[in-house]
Amino acid sequence: MEIESKFTFVPLNEKTYVGINDKNTQEYLCKWGLTGNFVIQNFSFNEQFQQYHKYHVADAFFKDNTVVKALLSKQGSTWVRQGIQASSVQIKQVPCSILNMSFFDKLKNPDNRIVYNSGTICKRYDLQIEDFLISDNLRGMLLDEESEEYNLYSEYEKNEFVFRIFQMLVLGGTLCQFEDVIQPYLDITRKIYKDLIRVQKQNTSNDLFVSTLVLEVVAKDSTGQDYFPFDSSNRQNIAFLLIDANSREITTFIHQYGGYCPVN
Repeated sequence: MEIESKFTFVPLNEKTYVGINDKNTQEYLCKWGLTGNFVIQNFSFNEQFQQYHKYHVADAFFKDNTVVKALLSKQGSTWVRQGIQASSVQIKQVPCSILNMSFFDKLKNPDNRIVYNSGTICKRYDLQIEDFLISDNLRGMLLDEESEEYNLYSEYEKNEFVFRIFQMLVLGGTLCQFEDVIQPYLDITRKIYKDLIRVQKQNTSNDLFVSTLVLEVVAKDSTGQDYFPFDSSNRQNIAFLLIDANSREITTFIHQYGGYCPVN
């Protein structure tokens, strides 16, 4: 019987993300009401990582005392180190296989009625779904199950990590100024995705593949309350662990829906 490895974690210094910290990216994040709504942190771990360790590692991560002291989560309108040790962690692997932005070509084909030939997003009658106002076919494709555009991407494709980033940007924060054209959403999606994932070559074939393992997580405190992210019932409250087996690093990416909130 194999003895389960005991993983320990060490916080790393804040990384510089070229695409995310780019001036153009930051201007769009501000326009879309996303500034200060997401936080990225980096940790290293000690043990060799195998795919079958994924759920054990994620569970151990949120119960580790070092992580507990370092991890930022939302309290009210600010990010703080709450020092909460998880009593339970919901974990779901997220597909992460997309190597280029041709994945989004369907959105740019005018036959699919998301955009016109010019790249301008097709408007539609206003509809409120959850906390979001849908006034164009792009948001209809994301949220309106009754719309013809909703099935343009399969459920599996919509769960791809790159699509989750795209959806986060398009839906924005509470103070969101929407784009009239689609390209800025795609450009910023590409920059964030490229910053967060690692691509490698297969040893035998030299084919490229994404080596980052992505887990969507919901960590709960001793009362059963979500805290990472808070209120996971809102589709814009999302948290991911990105595991890089080669460098033995875990990156946390958490987004909380809301207006502007500064990072402490």
